[in-house]
Amino acid sequence: LHLSCPRTHVPCRDGTECVAQEYVCDGEKDCADGSDEDGCAQLCDTPGRSRSSYPCGLGTCLNASLVCDGRRDCADGSDEAGNCSVPCERSCAHLCYPSPQGPRCWCDPGYRLAEDGLSCRDIDECTERGEGACSQTCLNAPGSYSCGCLPGYLLEPDGHVCKLTGPEPMLLVAVQSEVWFCGLRSGREEVLLAVDKDRVIFSLDYDLVERKIFWMDLATESIRWQDLDLGKKGTLVKGVRSDCIAVDWLGRNLYWTDGAAGQVLATRLGAAWRGVPEYTVVMDGDLDRPHSLVLQPLAGLLYWSEVGSHPRLMEAAMDGSRRHMLLAQGLGWPTALALDLPSWRIFWLDEKLGSVGSVRLDGTGVKVLQLGWVQSPFAAAVCEGQLYWSERKAWSVQQVDKASGKNRTVLLKRRHGQPHGLQPCPVVAVLTRAVLAGTNGCSKSNGGCAQLCLPNP
Repeated sequence: LHLSCPRTHVPCRDGTECVAQEYVCDGEKDCADGSDEDGCAQLCDTPGRSRSSYPCGLGTCLNASLVCDGRRDCADGSDEAGNCSVPCERSCAHLCYPSPQGPRCWCDPGYRLAEDGLSCRDIDECTERGEGACSQTCLNAPGSYSCGCLPGYLLEPDGHVCKLTGPEPMLLVAVQSEVWFCGLRSGREEVLLAVDKDRVIFSLDYDLVERKIFWMDLATESIRWQDLDLGKKGTLVKGVRSDCIAVDWLGRNLYWTDGAAGQVLATRLGAAWRGVPEYTVVMDGDLDRPHSLVLQPLAGLLYWSEVGSHPRLMEAAMDGSRRHMLLAQGLGWPTALALDLPSWRIFWLDEKLGSVGSVRLDGTGVKVLQLGWVQSPFAAAVCEGQLYWSERKAWSVQQVDKASGKNRTVLLKRRHGQPHGLQPCPVVAVLTRAVLAGTNGCSKSNGGCAQLCLPNP
C-alpha cells in the first residue's frame, strides 16, 4: 500500500508509518525500523549547524576535542586516521583542531561556523528550538540562552521547565455520572460530586470565583451546577443540548455551542431557572457545526472549532463580533480544544485524522503530530508541559508532552463509564490575571448592563 504522509511528517523506510519531522535525528528511534535515526552522523558536520562534534563512520557523533588525540574513540577508528599530524595554521575565530581531513576551525558551544569556515556566529536557540528551548519565556545571549517563567511559576533545576507554585494543580474529569478530582502530581483521585446513575455528565467547566462546577446534563437537556463548598445544587437553564460549555469567570457568563442549530449561546452565571429560558444567541448563521469551545476571559475572546463540511478553528470577541479564522487547512474533525496561555497557543485533537495540533493565537506557527493513539478525543486540557485529553473508546484520560507528543501515559482509566468533560488546574486562570492586561468590560458592575453583558474588548 502507498503511504501518504502529511506535509509535517516523513515516511519511515519500511513504509508502514509516518513520524513528525521534529522526531528525525532527535536521538530516539520513533520508526519501528529505526530509520528516523539513520544517517544522522552527517548532521554533526553539516554547514549551518553547530560544529562542535565529529561524525564517526558508524553513525555516531564525537566531541571535537577527542579527534586526533592519539586514542581511538570512534568504534571504527576513523577519528585518528588520515591527516591528524598536519599542524593547525588557520586563522580561526575560536578554535582550531586537527582532523583526519586536515586542520579545521571549530566554534565554542552556542556558536556555529560561518560559511567562510573561519568565523563563528551566535546561535539563536530561542528561535531555532522554538518551544523546545523553554517551556515559557526564552532570552537569547551570545553563545547561550536562558529560560524564564511567568508570575506564579518557578523554574525547575533543569533550567528549562516552569512549574506552578502554590497548591497542587488538578484536573476535573467527568466520568459517566460522576466528577472526579485528579491531582496531577500526587496522583490522588477523589469523587467531587455524583448525580443519578441514569444521567451522564457531559461537558463541564469550573467557576473559580464562586467554586462551582457547571455541567451539561443530556438526559434532562439542561445545564446544572453545584457549589463545592456548600453543596448547593441548581439548574441554570433548560431546553438546551450542547457538546461543550465554557465559563467566563470574569464576566460572569456561561457559553455553549449548539452544533445542530449552528449557534453559540450565552447566559448569566447567576441566572435561575424560572420556567422560561433566559439566554441569548451570540452567533449563528454561518457557523458550520460548532463543537468545542474555549474562552480567554481576561482578553474577552472566545475560540471554537467547526466540524462540518469545511472544518476550521475560529476566534471572536465574546459578544460575537470580529470573527476571525485562525486555521482552515489540515483539519478533519477537531473535536477537542485547549488554550495554553503561557505559550500563547491553542491545541486541538483531531478525531478523523488521529492527530494533535497547535497554532499560535495569531494564526502562525502551526504544528501537527500524527499520533496513533488519538482515536475518539472528547475534551482536552493543558497544564504546565502536558496535554491531557479524554479518550472515549479507550475509556481513559491520557497525557503526552505538549511539545513533542511523546511520553504518553494513562492518567485515569475506568472499566465502567466513559470520560467526557475535562478541565485543568483552575489556579492557572488566577495566575494569568497578574500576567495579562484584562480587557473584559463586564468584569465590573456587569458592565453597567441591567441583564446580560457580553464583553467586546
